Amino acid sequence: MDEQFDLIDQADALESFRASDFDCYSAYGEVLDNSVQANASIIKVTFKDGEDRIRRNKMIGEVFFADNGEGMTPDILRRCLKLGYSSRKNDRKGIGRFGVGMTSGAINQCRRVEVYSKVEGGGWYYVYLDLDEVKENRQKVFPVPEKNNPPKEVSDFIKNHGTVVRWLKYDNQEFPYHLVMKEAPVYFGRTYRRFIWGTAEGYEEVSIYVNGEVVNAIDPLYVNKSKTGFEEDDIAKLFPPTYHEETIPNDHDSKKQKSIIEINMSLLPETYRQERLQGNSAFAVDRFIDRNEGISIMRNDREVFYGRVPYWGGYWADPVSRYVGVEISFNAELDKLFKVKNIKRGALPYGELNRTLRELMTPTLRDQLDKVKKRWNEIELEKEKENQTSNLVTDISPSHNKTNTILKKHKDDLLNGDKNKHEENNSTIATNAKPSAHGNEREIQEVINSLKENGITIDEKPILGNTFLNIVHGNGLKAMTYNTNSTFFKAYEEILDELKQKDNDLAENYRVLVDLIFVGYMLAESKIEPKSMYDGEDFLETMKSNWARELSKILKKWQS
Repeated sequence: MDEQFDLIDQADALESFRASDFDCYSAYGEVLDNSVQANASIIKVTFKDGEDRIRRNKMIGEVFFADNGEGMTPDILRRCLKLGYSSRKNDRKGIGRFGVGMTSGAINQCRRVEVYSKVEGGGWYYVYLDLDEVKENRQKVFPVPEKNNPPKEVSDFIKNHGTVVRWLKYDNQEFPYHLVMKEAPVYFGRTYRRFIWGTAEGYEEVSIYVNGEVVNAIDPLYVNKSKTGFEEDDIAKLFPPTYHEETIPNDHDSKKQKSIIEINMSLLPETYRQERLQGNSAFAVDRFIDRNEGISIMRNDREVFYGRVPYWGGYWADPVSRYVGVEISFNAELDKLFKVKNIKRGALPYGELNRTLRELMTPTLRDQLDKVKKRWNEIELEKEKENQTSNLVTDISPSHNKTNTILKKHKDDLLNGDKNKHEENNSTIATNAKPSAHGNEREIQEVINSLKENGITIDEKPILGNTFLNIVHGNGLKAMTYNTNSTFFKAYEEILDELKQKDNDLAENYRVLVDLIFVGYMLAESKIEPKSMYDGEDFLETMKSNWARELSKILKKWQS
């Protein structure tokens, strides 16, 4: 009964800590937090690749984090990897607080972490933690730091003081090397944007590099263009901030009773949102607009959440919300109200505060979404009028102007590789489009020239018989005509009319979708060699394959 036991089994406990709620980027962020708080002006992250033969992907072999911050004395260095130790314990003025971040982040990803550090006037000292040695009972305590220089290739920029952290035995990586190299700068640029700008309270400007490349700041409000790589772009319209006051929870020893939460919202410039369904275009992806749905939450000027808030539906679930920037900033004395974790990831308001913030922001979001969509409707109407003007020489129905505008925009790509060209059909297509031109060669040629500007044209007209669709392949132009007398078309129009009464935009999108399904079939036909010999089964398989491929391609163009 007198036998005593340690409070924890350190080997098993450290293995358990590996299952903490990090992803690799938030784990990297814990090291950068220490660099920032050490007043570094330069932080360099270097990923070295390894080889995973099973997955046949380059994986990370090791990672170096180097900064020119204040460095650590040997006494602090010896304890810096001890879980629960922090020289800034419970300090809510900076971005650290809990004393577990750097170590728990490191061991979540790898089995060995080494730290080299020196202070002004001193030399390099070194300490490490190795989970394999702990498991084998070869490392029971942190050794006295020894003099040891870090690899020169990652530390040569550090002159008088700084720190190098090295992760080895990297065994818990969820993403391949190439993806981490792409995504890490995005995470750093957004999370530490205010530190990169030099606007974080109490800190000077910080330059962050990944494998020698400077990290650009990413502003979800699109107001500050400094150091973003898009300095010449138009600036978003920033609305006056909204302030919400909250009582400071009793877990924080503060002389103040209240703390202010600041809400900023913006409308991205019109040059960023000129057309509907451009949110995934190359332009948008380059500027991270495609990722801008939801909100950014800043704690002491460091981002701790980015994305959609769970269970916020309605306007907040609308993809168009990516064109409205939303940023919430709070002081760490309100950590309890935002459920800030010891890994500073996924912090969100809860309870009454969650509801209050949503109610404060929703009216602005709703008004801006309406404004964006209204402008899109105006632009589409202008384009449809332009399309109608270009087709004055024809009798094409205006009902499919929206689809015809899309097809005209992508005509070169859609007609590329056309194997089903028939010059003799051009006159047939022209007289179908404008029956009154029959017999007038000059007028027929004018119609042909007009239709070639479109490339592919959709029309609707009464046709004898009950066939619902007529497709004609010409040379440089194609035409698809719905038979308004057909049973299919009548049923289709009934559904459209019913949809229009509920949601005109939805009805138009439904019309475009149906049009593009059949255009996909028409393009599938165009990829069949006219003189090729097929048996019935081979022909059907070829058509199905072509249709699936062409439909996928054209739908992506519509949605891009």
